[in-house]
Amino acid sequence: MAKKTSSKNVVGLESILFRCRDILRKAVNAGSFFEKRDMMLTLIFLRFMGEKYEDGIEKLRQKIIAEGLDPEDENIKTAFFDDASFGNGTYNLPTEAQWNTIINTPAPKLNVALDTALKKIAENSKDLKGCFVEGTFTTRNLGANDMKSLIDEISKISHKTFGEEKDLIGRVYEYFLKEFAVNSTKEEGEFYTPHDIVSLIASMIEPYEGTLYDPACGSGGMFIQSADLVKARQGDINKINIYGQEKDQATYRLAKMNLVLRGISNHLGDTNDSTFLNDLHKGLYFDYIMANPPFNLKNWYDDNLKNDSRWVGYTTPPESNANYAWILHILSHLKPNSGVAGFLLANGALNDNDGSAFTIRKNLIENDKVEAIVVLPRELFFTTDISVTLWILNQNKKVENITLESLEIDKMKYFLWIYELGEIIQ
Repeated sequence: MAKKTSSKNVVGLESILFRCRDILRKAVNAGSFFEKRDMMLTLIFLRFMGEKYEDGIEKLRQKIIAEGLDPEDENIKTAFFDDASFGNGTYNLPTEAQWNTIINTPAPKLNVALDTALKKIAENSKDLKGCFVEGTFTTRNLGANDMKSLIDEISKISHKTFGEEKDLIGRVYEYFLKEFAVNSTKEEGEFYTPHDIVSLIASMIEPYEGTLYDPACGSGGMFIQSADLVKARQGDINKINIYGQEKDQATYRLAKMNLVLRGISNHLGDTNDSTFLNDLHKGLYFDYIMANPPFNLKNWYDDNLKNDSRWVGYTTPPESNANYAWILHILSHLKPNSGVAGFLLANGALNDNDGSAFTIRKNLIENDKVEAIVVLPRELFFTTDISVTLWILNQNKKVENITLESLEIDKMKYFLWIYELGEIIQ
């Protein structure tokens, strides 16, 4: 079933992003795909950060007026606006980093002004330390007119206009993954998880209080959409302790920026790193795990992983792709008597008959760890039409232990509890 994209706001957003991409395509010194992507996402971050600050200042202004005070009084300005305090994660941006300052900067000075804005933000926020590459804009030194054109287009992207997007910065990230990643394959790489799928996973595992972990967190979309679902249930996102890890450096920085924009505290580690080769949360167990790891990931294996503790009780996963390595990694981080996980895998994981995959699948069934496997419709993802399944692992199933001999199934495939969902998105 094709994903519906008839919303005028979505079309409008894509039109703006297309124009930005076209500007970068024609510009001199625009750099590689990754440099273009990072430049765009950093600009959009500054735009969203600036807009959030402006909204916060306006709300503060209205509150002062409601209290019978004059917001134009110099003493009031000094007391309330010069060192504004916000309770929703909004940062009190220095003048140099405010979007109004950026858009009013003369075109020839924009590259310097943008790097100055990033430097000032990093100096004033421990949460954003290390999120920006020094000299992001002056190193590329995009032409004055090209940079001015980009800024003008990005100014049109507003939460006020596109407020129905559940994760707007993630949606922009998704667009550039599709439009710039010309060398990526359909079965290996980064895929942004649509809101409807996150909602489905969340409704099945209910990660509304406790610890939540994503071992391949990408731009942080799972966390952001889960937080939105908690808010929709009148829950408290402060009761969720978020942990994650991301291998790609630029995406790791984006995740931190994305979470800061939402005022969501997190533990993503001090740097980007491979979840398999350097588990930043080794020894920790989580109440909930939600993940959309890279599908059929190749080149994940290292000889040092042969006797890794995550495979204990099972066997070393196939070196050919990481599907079963992700399963065992996730299982190893679930709280032993109560943890629940929901994650996506390519359909091929269901009938992978590599010797070790077969053994792991057999042991998962005999150990009664699989609660459900949901076969999802095709074409749910913006960036790929690959068919995927949603796996639910549960450490506290309320049934007696079972053995393969007690199951009336094809023992060569071990397809357990597969529920066909014809329509996920209405």
